[in-house]
Amino acid sequence: MHVVDPAAVTRELDWRMSVWAQLQSLSRATNVVRVTAGEVRHLGAYGGAQGVWSDAARTKSLHPHGFCISVLHTGRHYADDLTRNGIIYHYPATKRPAGRDASEIAALKASAEARLPIFVITQPSDKWRDIFLGWVEGWEDRSQIFSISFDNTFPAKLETEDTSDEEPFQLTRSSENTKTRKTKARPNQRVFKLRVFQRYGPRCPLSGVSVPQMLEAAHIMGHAEGGTDDPRNGIPLNVALHRAFDAHLFAFDPDTLEVVIRDGGPSLDDLGIRYPAGLKDLPRPPHRDALNWRHSEWSSR
Repeated sequence: MHVVDPAAVTRELDWRMSVWAQLQSLSRATNVVRVTAGEVRHLGAYGGAQGVWSDAARTKSLHPHGFCISVLHTGRHYADDLTRNGIIYHYPATKRPAGRDASEIAALKASAEARLPIFVITQPSDKWRDIFLGWVEGWEDRSQIFSISFDNTFPAKLETEDTSDEEPFQLTRSSENTKTRKTKARPNQRVFKLRVFQRYGPRCPLSGVSVPQMLEAAHIMGHAEGGTDDPRNGIPLNVALHRAFDAHLFAFDPDTLEVVIRDGGPSLDDLGIRYPAGLKDLPRPPHRDALNWRHSEWSSR
């Protein structure tokens, strides 16, 4: 990690929070900060037709890669990754000169490591820009994703690698953190996906699908049943198999880690399961408590 002058970081933080206050004062909406494209540029929150804006002329004096100031989310490619609580932001992958994308990724990581907020910019129309104050929660290089929360403070922990095996495992959420089972808001799902991908990699172990955009993080003990967002209570599955898993069409043997299906139910071929060895080839398996719970639930049905 590059060492940055703390005083310079403090000045940069003060500047960003001042810009955020000005953007809020200019907002034309009550439920979101909405300003014109010209106002965003005038305040220095964004400055070019690119996904990651760093203002290299100013911030490269603070860090070799510069500090990312803002990211643009057009919604054209990854519309479902933006929620009211945050965003899964995909690494830039363009045809620009070699090193440009890598430099932008490094600038975004640099802002996170310096505990600086960034502006997440969306385009509801040609005229208007909706702005969110974002904080990088972590990243996963194999999946090429950042997790960014919309909040007023820096996350308690920056998630850059899986360390879950060093922590006590808890299968169920504590009562004060458990809401009604019908609650749809799941602000931690974004970080859960990041941590599941960090632990297992961006590949469905049952189908072999390894395109991150086609994968989801599936809870073993479901969130609706009170399951935690510990990555050991999850596995990466392609979208179709996630739905089948939630419907209890298959489970995993806690001892062998192999896929088990029902007599008279959909076959492995019907489900699209190419690798019935299941979870055996994962670098680290899910927690046994989670697998036991799921297998018992599957058996009882």
